[in-house]
Amino acid sequence: MDIRAGRFSPITEKSLLPEWTRPDSYWDVVVAHLPMALLTGLGLFLPTLVSYHYLPFMNCTFLYVTGFPCPFCGFTRSFWALSAGEWYLAVGNYPLSLGIYGLMVIFFTWHSTALLLGIKMKSGLYPLCKSVYSWWIIGALFFINWVYRISFGLT
Repeated sequence: MDIRAGRFSPITEKSLLPEWTRPDSYWDVVVAHLPMALLTGLGLFLPTLVSYHYLPFMNCTFLYVTGFPCPFCGFTRSFWALSAGEWYLAVGNYPLSLGIYGLMVIFFTWHSTALLLGIKMKSGLYPLCKSVYSWWIIGALFFINWVYRISFGLT
């Protein structure tokens, strides 16, 4: 929303392109990119280091109370299956995990590259994270995935 003009201004093509700067201190780069690189890296590489059989699975309270799986039941199994290369099992169990895994690969690559090159990178896609519509779409995707799991009797 353009406050001065009082009307909505659409996202221009230039604003969607990534921007980068080379700050005076490398610590600015570390503060901006290291936390996300560590989180996504942990999520991507931990399944390759720890076997599926050693996971401390806890029973889902939502499943216990209602008899239906919660919207997140099966996500960990699917993520571990993706890391092991069992794509068919992962997509059949929790289809949304493939998209989330892909986003984690993109985020890990983005932030690791910024750390290696010593630059602060900013994407024009960050304003989409602030959009209410984006969050409605994400919620709808989780709901559709949940309906899929319930309709096929996956627990």
